[in-house]
Amino acid sequence: TRLRTIGGNNHNLFLSEYGVGSAVDLIRIARHYEQIGQTSCQTAKSFRTRLDAFMGDWQRWKLREAFVSPEDYFRQAVAKMAGQRTLGINALRANPLIVGYNLTGTSDPVGVGEGLTTAFRDLKPGAVDALFEVFQPLRWCLFVEPVNVYRNTPVRFEAVLANEDALPPGQYPIRLHVVDAKCRVIFERTLTITIGKDASEPAFSFPVFSEDLVIDSPPGKCRFMATFLEGGAATGGDVEFCVGDPAEMPAVEGEVILWSENANVFHWLTEHGIRVQKFSDLATPSQREVILVSALSTGGENAREWQQLARRIARGANAIFLSPDVFNKGKQSLGWLPLVDKGSLAMTSEYTFPSVYPKDEWLKRHPIFDGLPAPGFMDYTFWREIIPDIRYVPQETPDEALAGAIRTSLGYTSELMVAVYRLGAGRFIVNTLQVGQNLGKDPVAERLLRNMLRYAARETSEPLADLPGDFDSTLRRLGYFD
Repeated sequence: TRLRTIGGNNHNLFLSEYGVGSAVDLIRIARHYEQIGQTSCQTAKSFRTRLDAFMGDWQRWKLREAFVSPEDYFRQAVAKMAGQRTLGINALRANPLIVGYNLTGTSDPVGVGEGLTTAFRDLKPGAVDALFEVFQPLRWCLFVEPVNVYRNTPVRFEAVLANEDALPPGQYPIRLHVVDAKCRVIFERTLTITIGKDASEPAFSFPVFSEDLVIDSPPGKCRFMATFLEGGAATGGDVEFCVGDPAEMPAVEGEVILWSENANVFHWLTEHGIRVQKFSDLATPSQREVILVSALSTGGENAREWQQLARRIARGANAIFLSPDVFNKGKQSLGWLPLVDKGSLAMTSEYTFPSVYPKDEWLKRHPIFDGLPAPGFMDYTFWREIIPDIRYVPQETPDEALAGAIRTSLGYTSELMVAVYRLGAGRFIVNTLQVGQNLGKDPVAERLLRNMLRYAARETSEPLADLPGDFDSTLRRLGYFD
């Protein structure tokens, strides 16, 4: 939205720099230095240090469960850039106030992945094709909002024509249509657009179509398309969005113990017929439980409640920590996280400076992602509202690292978004994906929560375990005693 509307107080604007970079392929860079016999130079050593860090995480996070090989990981990571370039420049081409644009950047500076080619001048996959498409003088710029919707809900469709004096004055017939996941046309309209003779300096882009439509489609990826029927050879004209069907969501059996009342989550659970019991630190469970921790406990720093929660997990309960906010303990953002080495939280905003140097979000095939596109990198259309800005930087290696993010485009960082840890006979899931924030709005959030609850319920039929005699010493190491 910002790229489509940015302007100098409604004056024409020359955008002096904008771009999206890619991962740096640390393996290929290392091979280039080996090929030219320069492995001992300082730059080659710095790349080797970053590659060693990546390979450590490759083993630690067991990324072989998501990618064929480290080389496969980097090939896919670098190729992601072309789609992001197309998305961003498409928005700029639709902005009538943008009269000039300078992209970031032609080639990668050494060690930084902001260019269209690498530091060794290898073309990044799809980059030239993307620029050929987006910079054509005549181009369709199509937009669908939201990009992930429930079936039979309204969706805003917009078609903007970018025309840099490519079309002479006249009338031009066009066709718009929406195609569902099974390639059936569910909307079609033919219009005539007029390129007038009056304006001496016509705008570089102008809106052609904007309308809310209710989409009745089977679940899956749909397409909104525009084409000239005569007289114009435009690029673009094809954009995807996703539809989910509430009727195909998996059922959640059994009872959920809700830690503290998050109004949105509580309302969603009860509205969807999921049995809910509120957590009580005085209760003595008779069986293994599914405990959903979606908000801070009452008062936020009730050590007794956290002790009881840890005891119930250790006896066999499975807990879902839906947001990192629940661990806030005074000035310690992860003070209540039931780990001895709690790590930290990393914050990144992909909509400001770091967007030039993106992180690559990955996920594995797992029951938590059942029915969702996995394994591999997270598709930015399907997962757009769910990908968080906040991620875990763990100190303890989890039993299962299920989703994370790695940046090799600027230095090296590695974080987790979903992971499973064991505590005694039970387990707990930590999550930063934006599930609670999007319940009722994005079908991906609903599917994720249902999957988490179903996964957590898998062992509830087994008998409760006894607590170790020295469990209070474990609680002290966790920081659960004042």
